[in-house]
Amino acid sequence: MPRDPAVPRDTRLYRWRFGAVEFDEARYELRLAGLPVEIEHKPLQVLALLLRHAGEVVTKEELFDTVWAGRVTVDHVLATAIGKLRKALDASGEGRITTVPRIGYRFGGPVERIAVGQRLGGELKFEAGQPVPGREHFLLERPLAQTLGSEVWLARQPRSRESRVFKFSPGGEQLSAIKREATLMRVLRDTLGERADFVRVIDWNFESEPYFLECEYGGEALPDWTANHDLLAHRDQAERLDFFLQIARAVDAAHGVGVLHKDIKPANVLVRQRPDGRWQACLTDFGNSRLLQPERLAELGITGLGLTLTGAGGSDGSGTPLYLAPELIAGQPPTVRSDLYALGILLYQWMAGDLRRPMAPGWERDIADPLLVEDITRATDGDPSRRLGSVAELIERLSSLPRRREDAQRSAAVERAAQVAQRALEQTQARRPWIVATIAVLSVGLLASTLFWQRSEQQRRTAAMQAARAEAVARFLSDDLLGALSPGGTGFERDPGMREVLEHASAQIADRFADDPAMRGGVHAALGQAWRTLGDRERAVRHMQEAERHYALAFGEADELTLKTRYTLARNLAYANAAEQFAEAGRLLDATDHAAGTRLQGDSELALEAAYARGVFHFQQLQIDPALEAYRRADRLQRLVRPDDALTAATIRENLADAALRQGDLKGATAQLRAMLADPLFDAGRIGEGKVAGHRIMLARALRNLGRYEEALPLAESAAAVTERILGPDDYSTLIQLSTVASIHDYAGDCGQALPIARTVRERMAARYGEERQATLIETGNLGFKERDCGDREAGLDYLRQAETGLRKHYGEDNVAAHSFRYALANALADEGQYSEALRMAEGLSATALTAGDSTPGWEHRLRALRGRILLLSGDAAAGLPLLTDATHALVALGTEDDADIAQLQALLAGDRTVAGK
Repeated sequence: MPRDPAVPRDTRLYRWRFGAVEFDEARYELRLAGLPVEIEHKPLQVLALLLRHAGEVVTKEELFDTVWAGRVTVDHVLATAIGKLRKALDASGEGRITTVPRIGYRFGGPVERIAVGQRLGGELKFEAGQPVPGREHFLLERPLAQTLGSEVWLARQPRSRESRVFKFSPGGEQLSAIKREATLMRVLRDTLGERADFVRVIDWNFESEPYFLECEYGGEALPDWTANHDLLAHRDQAERLDFFLQIARAVDAAHGVGVLHKDIKPANVLVRQRPDGRWQACLTDFGNSRLLQPERLAELGITGLGLTLTGAGGSDGSGTPLYLAPELIAGQPPTVRSDLYALGILLYQWMAGDLRRPMAPGWERDIADPLLVEDITRATDGDPSRRLGSVAELIERLSSLPRRREDAQRSAAVERAAQVAQRALEQTQARRPWIVATIAVLSVGLLASTLFWQRSEQQRRTAAMQAARAEAVARFLSDDLLGALSPGGTGFERDPGMREVLEHASAQIADRFADDPAMRGGVHAALGQAWRTLGDRERAVRHMQEAERHYALAFGEADELTLKTRYTLARNLAYANAAEQFAEAGRLLDATDHAAGTRLQGDSELALEAAYARGVFHFQQLQIDPALEAYRRADRLQRLVRPDDALTAATIRENLADAALRQGDLKGATAQLRAMLADPLFDAGRIGEGKVAGHRIMLARALRNLGRYEEALPLAESAAAVTERILGPDDYSTLIQLSTVASIHDYAGDCGQALPIARTVRERMAARYGEERQATLIETGNLGFKERDCGDREAGLDYLRQAETGLRKHYGEDNVAAHSFRYALANALADEGQYSEALRMAEGLSATALTAGDSTPGWEHRLRALRGRILLLSGDAAAGLPLLTDATHALVALGTEDDADIAQLQALLAGDRTVAGK
């Protein structure tokens, strides 16, 4: 029945307790076992009314009249609120709410209550001139915003004229939002310090109505500021971008400490005038925001007001629809990229000069700058995986627009030159279509040379010098390259190959650019890249050495271009895969890092080149952990400073996948490689068939290790065929890929296919690169495995000895591959009954070296097990059995009991002396 209206209303506020549940009416906060729970305001109002009448039936009419007073509703809203309450309470085992059919609801069981405050006698009305409740020395001046359950007012101190902004939640409906904002603003302040681009929170009242958040006055909202001052229409693109970057840097700073804004829009950007007269943008309204790492609150000593159990990590589609990323509308959780999407929409509106304009099809016509169109497109891509990775990337792109325009102009000039060269070549009716590709390689490489023209302007060189350079480049392409290959030229009738074309071009550099070291450096760098692409690492190294020397002469030892070239040279030396080159690359890297100094600490192209080179240097020596560290940094920098550099991205990411493969993460490596093969950035048209073949061979390796030989074999065979067609049968990449084909046959038990390929690979590797090259020695050891597997155990042992001895001799006692073969050799010798040599091999093994190239856990235990196995097989059970037993148990304890090695060790312990080694 309805309550008697004559009964005075209890205006006190209580803290209610029942079981493990506590509900504070003053704070509108529900806790289970001491932890806050996210739940909407209306269900809590329903709970408050049910608690006040615990044990009694509260009718539906009373609930509607009290909780939804004056609002048009539908019947199911009450049932929804009850359902949410029950879900929360049932989690703590407190199923207290029962339904009274057709009448209402009853809250059953004992409850405790403690008075904690007083409810306002009536609905509070805010009016201009009224003192701020609880801050009576400030007077309300004018409303700034009003939404359901929330009002924002500007207030001023009459004497000092100091301004404040108060965000009120009179009935507590927006209490959790202003609590969340207070918490997150403390996170920003305590980690970033006081910043002009965030509105400072001064105080708050979360204890009694009207609840409020007290903030400094951040200025006018962006739409009002542009309308009132008419400044947007009179600002050019550079001025607009400069102002927008203030907003972007504030968002990026928030992301840097783990705070997602989730409601970026013009109304949440305030603008105020600084003492120097310039305008300052401020990011405000973090009431809907999210903290990505809630555990940081404890580190900072901040109470998590408003960040509840489900609220901290939940997903929602809250925000302003125009700025909501598509994935949020689809129900996915918010991310840095969803904030970036909203920022990209704001960037479009700001540059188009209309903060209300939606981003409709054809929006590109509103932006005159094609590079800016590209940036907005990358920021607002509907697929978050294709969006820019961070706001920092957008900032970098926008900040570097002038340089990017110059680069684009130079690229266009080089492309035009390449087109002219191609047309000239076609007019000669040449019979060799691949020559066009060679011209393109050199023309693109010579793009770097146009940089020198810009530098010469900066160094106040003459226009005559620039004209001479342009003429020299044109003659290099037309006379030295095309002239010899056109009808009547010296090379036409011989029908030369691409290598001969490059050799012919290389021979002309000294004469063509005799007095211009900058241009000689550029041409040598282009030719070095061309030779590297063709797989001739020796020639690539020689050209890069010449490029580095001439750049140093032209611009100085510490110039960024010189340093970048040294890093490229270090990569080529490491790829040469020989002991002397490894040592030279290491010295060069250390010296270049020292010369670069603090420039490597920032997010720059130089830092990218340094990390990339370190990754190659360590990876080529199978030093996986330091290589991974370097490649991860290079990957982040590449996405940030050169996001469109497909070749660099492909190389870095394929090596990250290779590292995952070597560390045993087969599923992770497979997923990475499939993603790369499906990524348009790595289409063969952008990175070349050879590079794609490299990705496929790596996927084949991953599938091989997963035992999926039928999938792996055709992938590997097609990749090797493509590489052989492009680079030739004796190229390093071709031979390595053929080795993978052989290994798949070997894993599948097909000796008839595996052994001939493995022998061919080893023979060609030795003939092409020499017996002492690391790659040759590794293929020698690999052949040893296959000879043993296929029956010739003595030949297998001999090849394993050659590999182990050669790698130690030429690449040092700690060489990872040497230790890997030594471990295999010790096991193989024990199988053959050669126990003394097997023990000698085992004694020289290092767990540290083995771990560097293999993340399999427990190498120290494996080495003890190896010694125990050899001793046991030799008949010394007293010495061998304890070692083998302890080591096997330790390996099983590591959770590796499904490892084949351990299964063999367990069989040996059980008395089976016939089991083979690794």
